[in-house]
Amino acid sequence: MFKKFLDYLGIFLGVLLVSISIVMFLAPNKLVGGGVSGIAIILYHTFKLPIGIVMIILNIPIFIAGIKLLGLHFGIKTFLGTLLLSITIDLLGFFHLPSITNNFLATVYGGLIGGFGLGIVFKYGGSTGGTDILAQILSHYSGLNLGQALLFIDGIIVIIAGFIFNFELALYALLVILIQGYAIDLVQEGLSYTKAALVFSEKPRELGEKILYDLGRGVTIFYGMGLYTGQEREILYCVVSQAEVSKLKEIIHKNDPKAFVVISPAHEVLGEGFKSFKK
Repeated sequence: MFKKFLDYLGIFLGVLLVSISIVMFLAPNKLVGGGVSGIAIILYHTFKLPIGIVMIILNIPIFIAGIKLLGLHFGIKTFLGTLLLSITIDLLGFFHLPSITNNFLATVYGGLIGGFGLGIVFKYGGSTGGTDILAQILSHYSGLNLGQALLFIDGIIVIIAGFIFNFELALYALLVILIQGYAIDLVQEGLSYTKAALVFSEKPRELGEKILYDLGRGVTIFYGMGLYTGQEREILYCVVSQAEVSKLKEIIHKNDPKAFVVISPAHEVLGEGFKSFKK
């Protein structure tokens, strides 16, 4: 029960951030950040129609598709997110929030705030309707992550919007979508404060023990075979923090200067010595 409460609270906080992004940054500058909100912004500037009400009307058929393809549980959270977003956008209009009229600042901060909001909503299993639903459907069936799916769908919509406003604003809007996609994935995957290392060495056992005891990090041995030599070999794998990378390289160089090392970002490492599995 408490987890469900946290889920709905997370969705509400995420929706609030998305609403602020639209009201303060995107709508005042005619930045069509794709999706239903983008269409609503076009209609707002063209016919003075309320953004929130238009979004509810446009979301009805997409919402029905989301329930059929992603299930009723998804539908409940999506309905909540869609309704909250539409209401919050129109309600914020009564508070006379300051409007950022600089296109560059609106693009950067609108994209970041909106992306963080969407990422939080997605993280807690919800959606704000519109192409967010289509993005989750596309992500579910294609294997794309949510940021990539949203970028693909909204990019098409923004290009069409360029014919309605102008293509300079469309270029800013495309940047909004790119920034939003980055922010969504950042929330979903986390900052890369950890690194994963693959170490190919002629003396893996000795080197592994040095890493284990001198650095205090666990080491796993994989068994592989060189394609050219046909020889089997032991490969070391370990995960360290950003601050430990230099120490790791120092240990490897000191004990086997000829070792071949691959160090890459490791997003959201869960388990002993790193983050817990809790949200």
